[in-house]
Amino acid sequence: MNEKECYNADSNRKVKVLFIGLDVSGGGAERVFINIANSLDAKTLDIRIVYNCSFEESDIRKDVPVAYYGETHMRKGLKKLYNEIKRFKPDYIFTTNGTIAWTLPILCKFSGVRAKVVTRVAVTPCEKYFTSWKSRFQEYFSSKQYKKMYLVVAQTEYMRQDLIKSYNIPSEKVKVIRNYIDFDRVQRLSVNETRPIELRNDGYNIVAVGALYSVKGFDLLIEALAKLKNVISDARLYILGEERYEIGYRDFLNKKASDLGIADRVFLCGHKSNPYPYYANADLFVLSSRKEGFPNVVLESLSLHTPVVCTNCVDFSGIFNETQGIVVNKEDSDSLAEGIKKAHESLKKPIPFKYSNFDYNTLFI
Repeated sequence: MNEKECYNADSNRKVKVLFIGLDVSGGGAERVFINIANSLDAKTLDIRIVYNCSFEESDIRKDVPVAYYGETHMRKGLKKLYNEIKRFKPDYIFTTNGTIAWTLPILCKFSGVRAKVVTRVAVTPCEKYFTSWKSRFQEYFSSKQYKKMYLVVAQTEYMRQDLIKSYNIPSEKVKVIRNYIDFDRVQRLSVNETRPIELRNDGYNIVAVGALYSVKGFDLLIEALAKLKNVISDARLYILGEERYEIGYRDFLNKKASDLGIADRVFLCGHKSNPYPYYANADLFVLSSRKEGFPNVVLESLSLHTPVVCTNCVDFSGIFNETQGIVVNKEDSDSLAEGIKKAHESLKKPIPFKYSNFDYNTLFI
């Protein structure tokens, strides 16, 4: 029996799809994971979700079974995952986590289950951030597994080309699909709370979000704001996020703001479980990153009618136009300052924004 015959042997049963995640909470990849699962049609698909972490509250739809392994590290959950694959016998396995993705072809081989592995890549290979020799070794080993997958989802054409080149993946196995955003949820949560008390009613409020480490370029954003202190005198910068990966980076940012004479204009607000009221009430959202996969926050801000300034860390062509946002050079605080200045002069609310989500059901039927 060939592969096509194997998967169509019982045309009356639902196609089985196993979603595998590492954590419920986290960054954009974790949010996209949930959005995709929630978008699937339960009438044609038998969907199950497993997480390596302990139980966490989430807005995963109630009709989808979710299991939590309660492990602190992926390697400790591999046996449970192996048993899950063998018991459920999925037709497809989907993940957005690179730590998990490379194990799946191996687990399928040893379990004897001929599942089609689909993985969404969060970060362009050539722009990955390595914190140790262990992470570099894992990257080398895992890259050998990607060519064995059924489909690899890239977020931009640039990422697609880099995946093909870096991991030697056949080009037909790599598909560009933009992030899936739950715009109804974003809108609902943006009005669930009152206007954030930190944001001034009489000033120009700039919001940025992300983990506090150098990849996000917040140091460049603070430098850009300092260049504009006599140009946009009422500008205030609010950065949402907690320190991650680089110990002392929060102190570094505070010191930079102080040294540049704008400590009273820069506010490190920490992690916000619901950041959307900040996006909705900001005058401008800024993405200052040196590297990104594809930032959900830009799409979410635009959907809440907040204009954006973004570095060219990814390809934003076709996402927004010159009335909605400005793209500036990455690693360049002068370019960032000029973009903010232009946005202050010409980009005002409200702005129309249209974005079509990809129908992920088409991948699993």
